Amino acid sequence: MLVLVWKRADLRESSRLVTFLSAERGRFTALAKGAHRGNSATLGKLDFLNRCEITLSGRGFPLLSRIALVHEPRALRSPPRFLWAMHFAELFDAALLPDHPDRELFELALGTFTLVERSEPRRLPVVAAAVELRLLRALGLLPEFGVCSACGDALSAAQPAFTARREAGLLCERHRGEGALTVALPVRAWLPRLVAAKGRELPALELGPALGPILALAGRWVEAGLERRLQYRALALANQDADFPSTDASAGMRR
Repeated sequence: MLVLVWKRADLRESSRLVTFLSAERGRFTALAKGAHRGNSATLGKLDFLNRCEITLSGRGFPLLSRIALVHEPRALRSPPRFLWAMHFAELFDAALLPDHPDRELFELALGTFTLVERSEPRRLPVVAAAVELRLLRALGLLPEFGVCSACGDALSAAQPAFTARREAGLLCERHRGEGALTVALPVRAWLPRLVAAKGRELPALELGPALGPILALAGRWVEAGLERRLQYRALALANQDADFPSTDASAGMRR
């Protein structure tokens, strides 16, 4: 079974409890007996985000009986990539339920961490916005881009739309409400493209001035959908190179 190593905790003197992600079991925990011993077959394999093939045994709590390292993501050790990896880990940890198989989310996680490894760090905010929107789609929480989420009427292709500060979705002029933010036409045009583009195409997309508002929009929507504040997202954005386009939410999104 192909897994991502997710978390680990020491158990007594020689063993560990290890949490994995997989398509077949979702997020689950197994016991790695003797993992601390000098001759353990798990040495160097149970590190965060390592990709492994494992075999489980036991009728009750699963026991790790075999493990083979498939890929060690060494590129994630650099600070910019590590912060983005932590942000995505926070996202998928909230989205993947314990012992609940979800192949779509697992494959999205695999592809996401591969992009974090292979993309230039300055291109990762574009990847982040696309992954956040795709995660919402996989959870059935992505709003429709062409209709008002309040009334269901089609949004004008020639007029800006609006979004509430703490709810996902686009709103028409009639339902914008107090404190709603304006979503400019270029921002709206990019949303479906980010969802539809192939993963390998994402780092090359040039969003220009629309990037900051899209990051602000995706961040609000994913926090509303997951019902939690994301701790590592702001740290990852703050660590970007100084020449990276502004991610200020006010750029292109105004009251």
